[in-house]
Amino acid sequence: MINRITAYWNDRSASWRKERDEAWSRPETERWLDFFKSVRSQVAGNKVLEVGTATGYFANIMTLAGFEVTAVDLSPQMIEYANLVSQELELNVAYQVMDAHALQFEANTFDLVFTRLMTWTIPDLKKCYSEMERVLKPGGKLINLDADFGKTVFSTERHDECPSGAIDQINDIKSALEISAHQRPAKDVELLEAVGFDSIEIDMDAQNRILKLPLETEGLFMLEAVKK
Repeated sequence: MINRITAYWNDRSASWRKERDEAWSRPETERWLDFFKSVRSQVAGNKVLEVGTATGYFANIMTLAGFEVTAVDLSPQMIEYANLVSQELELNVAYQVMDAHALQFEANTFDLVFTRLMTWTIPDLKKCYSEMERVLKPGGKLINLDADFGKTVFSTERHDECPSGAIDQINDIKSALEISAHQRPAKDVELLEAVGFDSIEIDMDAQNRILKLPLETEGLFMLEAVKK
């Protein structure tokens, strides 16, 4: 399954970079920057790990917000594009190809772990959350923005740059993932508690609030959790 997921995101990397490059000229980037500046004021240190960085859009924004950013992704092609984007922006981000099930960092390394639209693609989400908890410092925070895509059938409606066949591929992958059978974020809370996180909070309207969109707009939930 990991090989299938890697191959899919490698194939998506060029279209994903194009979508993210276009986002830099839109108001959403400034709103995300404001959000991360607020987060920076709430955490004890500035060392952040982004898991599932894709082409580095959020890694670069977090760097602008004052974080020292390490960013990982399963896809080598995504990381190649991410490095190019950061070089063009003259920003320093430490990128690595890495599986979220086995983060190659010492325990108690990061003040913040951030991920967005990544955990729905994870074969073993409990293991992923356990690794995030391990690499956080005591008192460190996890922020995860995602959605309950289990019953969703993806289409090209918002992804018209997708390579041919990509939507069918990701629908097949999603249907085979264990997390797709569960209601989210309720299942996430259960898993976060099981691996040792504390102070778990859910905001079902977080992304709409961050981007100043109507709350009734279909958006992402945000999970925040603290390492004991």
